[in-house]
Amino acid sequence: MAQLCRTANALRADVERTVLREAGLTWTTYDVLMLVCTRQVVEPPAIAAEAGISRATLTNALGLLSDRALVRRELHEHDLRRTVVRPTHAGMALAELLRQRADARQADLFAAPGMPSEADVAQALTVLANRFHQSAGAVTEERFQ
Repeated sequence: MAQLCRTANALRADVERTVLREAGLTWTTYDVLMLVCTRQVVEPPAIAAEAGISRATLTNALGLLSDRALVRRELHEHDLRRTVVRPTHAGMALAELLRQRADARQADLFAAPGMPSEADVAQALTVLANRFHQSAGAVTEERFQ
């Protein structure tokens, strides 16, 4: 388990260094931006739960993304006591650019001799993540696909 955590941390740090630094994002702000862009309209508690971060961390991330006009917070359409987060056009464009760069970095990493295929690793990680979330009663398999 420790090796899996160290590997995840090393990969996260590599992506921050090689892909995100130029855009001025951290892993957390990138993850939040990608979640918002994927969902299009999402409430902050759902973002925090899916990203596995505290509400305070989410507030900081949304503040940075909002200040850079990458996302916008709005009142919920049917319940004015709640808010939703939506991506802006600039946010969608940056998310797509970063996705392409992250995919290219991933391809580079898997091009090393002796590495299993990206698909095999992705499948194993998806199954593992789903087992953890199902045992916690969280979500279905579709969440990680």
